[in-house]
Amino acid sequence: MKVLGLVASARKLGNSEILVKEMLAALPDTVEKAMIRLPDLNIGQCQACYACLGADKSCIIGDDLQFLLDNIRTADAIIIGAPCYFLGTHTSLKVIGDRLISVLQNGDEFAGKKCIVVVTYGVAGWDGYAREATINFARFLHLDVVGSMAVQAANPGEAAKPEVLHKARLLAQRLVSGAEQTEEAAGCSCRECGSSLLKLSPDGTVHCPMCGAFGRLYLEGGQFTVQFGQREHSRFSLAGMKEHGALLEEIKGRYIASRNELYTLRQKYKQYDGWWIPPGKRR
Repeated sequence: MKVLGLVASARKLGNSEILVKEMLAALPDTVEKAMIRLPDLNIGQCQACYACLGADKSCIIGDDLQFLLDNIRTADAIIIGAPCYFLGTHTSLKVIGDRLISVLQNGDEFAGKKCIVVVTYGVAGWDGYAREATINFARFLHLDVVGSMAVQAANPGEAAKPEVLHKARLLAQRLVSGAEQTEEAAGCSCRECGSSLLKLSPDGTVHCPMCGAFGRLYLEGGQFTVQFGQREHSRFSLAGMKEHGALLEEIKGRYIASRNELYTLRQKYKQYDGWWIPPGKRR
């Protein structure tokens, strides 16, 4: 068995790295362990060219994305450690996540690999949506998120507290345990994906912007509960991902069919190109 740790932090021996290493170290010696620091990779921004759409296609940008995906393919389980930056996740995860459109319809290559997510944040109440964003990164890779933890630790090394490390070691066991364990929703979190970020409408309708689940808010016994409806499949399921990929291919087809008309509509905006400020210059 091979477990791959992904550290989305440029800080050497920072809290994210410490927790990922603690989890890897807690696994049996028979487990092959490896790590990749995501900010060290040369990953370019998505160009929205749609050249990658289709089950037989891949991203045409020649950088380290395929190196990363190849290492994830050969791993049996994944640990992702990421810090919270300004209420969201680290830039490296977002840049890579934008490129995962290229694997939407190739989920069979990654599905079934267990994944643990650990997110660190510095100030109480400022963890924002970092946990949800990091879990979504894993789910867009079709990974099976079986557990997560959020740790308040600002300065490097503050996460190395006995109670935190103990929890991290216990969580790591979910990667090798025979029992199937999945991330559980807490309180009024989304039943499908566990997200704590829900949109509430005046009529009591609840919508999860992460996985797309719908439900309704009820007051029972002085406590609010959310009852979610049944769906044919989740947005993060293999079927849901392939469906989304097919929709994007349809959008691409519409563009190809009408690109001459759209080109004409776009040209009038070239007259404003003089407003651009080139890098290194001031206006």
